[in-house]
Amino acid sequence: MTEKPKRFIMPDAYTCIRRTKGFTLIELMVVITIIGVILVIAVPNFARMQRQARVRAGAQAIAQDFRQIRERALGLSGSFLITSPSSRTYQVLHPDGHTTLYRLGKTTGGNVYFGATIAVGTPPEANGPIPGNGWDFDLGNLIMESRGSASKGVAYVTNDREDFAIGVNPLGKIQVYQFENGVWVSR
Repeated sequence: MTEKPKRFIMPDAYTCIRRTKGFTLIELMVVITIIGVILVIAVPNFARMQRQARVRAGAQAIAQDFRQIRERALGLSGSFLITSPSSRTYQVLHPDGHTTLYRLGKTTGGNVYFGATIAVGTPPEANGPIPGNGWDFDLGNLIMESRGSASKGVAYVTNDREDFAIGVNPLGKIQVYQFENGVWVSR
């Protein structure tokens, strides 16, 4: 058996072009379309999550302020009076007579204010139905007593889409609630 010599065939120009590495225009268009669809779905969800995180952080910040004021009342053996002069502020009257004004959303940003938009029903600490100003304490005042007790009530916080509540019970315990699926859920 004789072996035939192998012939070396020079590839033509078309074969050389097809063998180059890279992506075709159609492949690039498909990838860009997929990325576009993902962005259209993800961006609105991300914006909603940011809004909800801002109002949740605002409610948590108020609850933390209330806890610190209660600790100061215990430490100084004096009563602190907390009121809400506007829908975006609350002020604290210290036992020595000076006041401190707190602004909602100062650290969290966003359109956060006292009130409720979609919520029905109330958390356990509530004194009655949700008031228009979002401040549900006896005579409009939250009092943190020197022995750790407090006036019972709720401060409602919203951003026009999500509603949160900061409940204070007579023993001074402070709890944050979120209104979701028609009920107030402890956070």
